[in-house]
Amino acid sequence: MRITPLRHLLLIVTSFLVVCCSIKASAQSVQGFVKPKRGITSWQPAANWEHALLSGNGTMGALVMGQPYDETIILSHSALYLPQKQSKQPIDQASRLDEIRKLMLQGKYREASLIPVDQRAKEDYTDARDPFIPAFDVRIVQQPLNIKKYQRSVNFETGEAIVDWESDKASFQRKLFVSRTDSVIVISIKGTEKINCSINFEHRPIDWQQWQFVKEGIGEMKPGASAQWLTYRSSFKVKNKSGLEGYEGVGRLVLSGGNSEVKHNKLIISNADEVLLLIKIVPSYNYNNAQTDQLKQVLLNTSVNYNKLLTRHFMVHGELFNRIRLNLNSDSTEQALFTEELILKAKQQVPLAIIEKTFDAGRYNIISSTGYNPPNLQGLWSGTWTAPWTGGFTNDGNLATAVGGLLPCNMPELMNSFFNYHERLMNDYRQSAVCLYNCRGIHIPAQATTTGWDTDFGETWCLTFWTGAAGWTANFFNEYWLYTGDKTFLKERAYPFMKEAALFYEDFLTTGADGKLVFNPSYSPENNPGNNTSQAALNATMDVMIAKQLLRNCIAAAKVLNTDQQKIKKWETMLNKMPAYQVASDGSFREWLWEGVEENHKHRHTSQLYSLYDHADPEIVNNPVLVKAVGKTIEEKMKFRVAEEGGEMAFGLVFLGLSAAHVGDVEKTAEIVKWLSSKYWSNGMGSFHNVGALFNTDISGGLPYLITQMLVYSEPGLVSLLPVLPTEWKQGEIEGVLLRGQIEVKKLSWNGKKVEVILKSAIDQKITLKLPANFSSITSADCQVKNQNNQSNTCKVQLTAGKPVTVTVLLK
Repeated sequence: MRITPLRHLLLIVTSFLVVCCSIKASAQSVQGFVKPKRGITSWQPAANWEHALLSGNGTMGALVMGQPYDETIILSHSALYLPQKQSKQPIDQASRLDEIRKLMLQGKYREASLIPVDQRAKEDYTDARDPFIPAFDVRIVQQPLNIKKYQRSVNFETGEAIVDWESDKASFQRKLFVSRTDSVIVISIKGTEKINCSINFEHRPIDWQQWQFVKEGIGEMKPGASAQWLTYRSSFKVKNKSGLEGYEGVGRLVLSGGNSEVKHNKLIISNADEVLLLIKIVPSYNYNNAQTDQLKQVLLNTSVNYNKLLTRHFMVHGELFNRIRLNLNSDSTEQALFTEELILKAKQQVPLAIIEKTFDAGRYNIISSTGYNPPNLQGLWSGTWTAPWTGGFTNDGNLATAVGGLLPCNMPELMNSFFNYHERLMNDYRQSAVCLYNCRGIHIPAQATTTGWDTDFGETWCLTFWTGAAGWTANFFNEYWLYTGDKTFLKERAYPFMKEAALFYEDFLTTGADGKLVFNPSYSPENNPGNNTSQAALNATMDVMIAKQLLRNCIAAAKVLNTDQQKIKKWETMLNKMPAYQVASDGSFREWLWEGVEENHKHRHTSQLYSLYDHADPEIVNNPVLVKAVGKTIEEKMKFRVAEEGGEMAFGLVFLGLSAAHVGDVEKTAEIVKWLSSKYWSNGMGSFHNVGALFNTDISGGLPYLITQMLVYSEPGLVSLLPVLPTEWKQGEIEGVLLRGQIEVKKLSWNGKKVEVILKSAIDQKITLKLPANFSSITSADCQVKNQNNQSNTCKVQLTAGKPVTVTVLLK
C-alpha cells in the first residue's frame, strides 16, 4: 500500500501552514474576494444547478448556487437511490439462447434482438434501475441590498465553495465544505455588519412532468425546525432488497452573538456576528425508528470551530489533491481569469491555462465524489428528481472513464470504492450469468445502480447481448495490482474476480467452422454496422479484445501466484483460438470480425479500439498494418467529431484520445485535449456529457488520465518519457504521477533541449527508459544508466527501493 513520500509530506506541511495563515486571518475579519491559487473563480451566480459550485466528501455532496441574498444549496447523499419494484430474478433469456444464436448465425439480427424483449413481456419483468435523487435544499435568505461587487469560488485544496459579495453598507461571505474527517456539511456566514437571515430545509422543487414519478416513489417529505435545529425526513413507498426506506437530515445552528427564533419551519436569525450550520444526512433502513436524536447527539459532539473543522478536513482532502500537479507555464493573466472569461476565450483559441484548470478541476470533482461508491454519472450531485440515465453506473464506458485517472493520478486507495461496489453485487452477477446465458462465472449489466441485474431490453439497445462488462471491470482489479504491487490484493481480491469473469467465457464461447471461437451474441456499444440497422452482432472486436486481455491477465496472475496450472493451459488454448483483428475494405480497423459486416464511423463510441484505451497493445502497435488501420479509424472518428463540433458523449473523446496517444499520434491527441478542456465544462467547473450541457462526471476523471498518458506512459519494467508531447507545450512539468511497476514520477520537466525526470521506486528493479525520439544524451548521478540503444531510443536504468533517482536527457 501507498506510503506518503517525504516530498509530499513537506508539500502537505507547507500547504497546511498556508491554509492555517489564511484561517487565522479570516478569524479576525472577512477576507473576501480571494482567488484561490488552485481553484476557480466565477463572476456571476449559477444560472441553474448544473453550473453550481461543487463540494463533497465522497458520501455527501453540495451544489452551491451562489445567489447572494436568496441562496439555494442542494444536498445529496451517495446512498439515495429511490427503490423501484424488483422481481425475484433476472429474465430467463438462457432458455431461448439457442434460438437467439441460430437467428444470429442466419443474419437475422433484429429478430434475435426481439427475443429478450418478448421474454421480458412474457415474464412481466418490469424492473428498472433505482434512480439517484437529491436529498433536500438548504435555503438562506438575507435582506437584499444593492450589490457593488460579487465573486464565487472553489478552493480545490480545501474543498470550500465560497460566495463573496459587497453592498453599499457591508461585505458578506458564505463558505461551505463537506468534511472528509468529520462527515458533516459545514456552512459559515460572516460579514462586516450584523447578519440577519432565515435558514430552512425544503424539498427540491418538482417539475410538473416529475410529479407522477415523485408521487409513486416518495411517501413524506417533511422539513422541521426547533430551537437551534433543522430537520428533514423523507420516506420511500417501495421496499426492495436494497433495504432503503428513506433518509434523514439534521442541521445544528451555532451563533456567535445575536439570537434566533422559529417561524414557519424556518430559523430566523437576528444580529448575529457569525452563523455556523452543521448538517448530517443518513440513509434510513428502518424509517419507523427515527434517527433524529442520534444525529443531534453526533452534531453536539462535533466541533463548532470552522477553522478547526476545515484544518482536519484539509489534512485528508488536501493531501489527496496535492499529490499531483501539472504546470504548462501558462500565461499568469489567463490563470487569473474568471471561468466565464476563460471558457469564452477558449472558443477562439484554447489557452494552456484552461488545460491546467480542467486538469485540477477534474481531479477535484472525482475526489469529492468518490467514497462509499465510485462516482456515478453525476458524481455525487443532483439538482433534479429525474437524473439522465437514472444517475447510475454505466459500465460500457462512463464509469471506466470516471475512475480511469485514480491510479495514474496517485490516488490508488480511492479505487476501493469501485472494487467494493462490484464485490457487493457478486451474487447478482452470478445469478445474471445463469439466467441470461446458463453460464458459470459473472455477467455485469451495461447499466446498474443498486442491483447487478440487466434492465435494458430494447429492440435497438439490446444490451443483454453485451458480455464485456465483467472483463473490463476485471482489468481495473489487475491494474491496481500492476500499479501498487499489492500481492495480497492480487491473491484475495483481484485474481478471484478475474477468474470468475474468465469462467463465464469458458462456458459462453462456441467454436465456429474455422476452428475459431465465436462471440454469439455480441455487441459493440452502442453502434450498429453500416449495412444493418440492428446493434445485435457477432464477434464485436471489443468483445474479442476484452476476452483476450482478461485471459492474458489471468495467466500472468496465476503464474505470479503459482496456482491453477490446468487453468493456464485452458486459457492459453482459448487465446490461440481467438478471432484475429482485421482491416476493413476502407482501410480502417474493423469493429466487427464477421464476414459481410460493414463499418459505421459516424458514431460517438470507438469500441473497436478498446485494447488501446489503457495500453499500447503489442498485438497492434508491433504490427504496422494494424497501426495504419487504427490511424484510419481515428481519422474517420475525428471527421465525425469535427462535423458535430465536438459532439455528444465527451467520454468517447477520452477513449479516442487515449487510443491516439497509445499509437503515438501527437496531433490528434492534442486536438482532442483542446476539445475536452474547452467545450465540456460549466461555469462552476463541473463537467458535461455534451458540448455545454448535461452535467456528467465522466471526463472529470478521463481528461487528467489522458494528460498523464501523454506525458509519461508505463508498463511494468518500462517508462516512456513524453511519448505524445504537443508542440504548444514547449515547457512545463508534472509531479506525482503513479506508474505501473510501483514507481512514482516525483517530477518530470521539459524545457527546450532538456528533459529531467525524478523517479522513485518502491522496490529494487532495472527498468527500460524510453526517451524522446530526438534525444542526444542521457546522464544520471544517482544510478547506473547503460545499454543505450540509439535505434529504439531506450536505455536501462537501475532503481533502488525508496531512493529518488534523477535522470537528465539532452535533446538535439
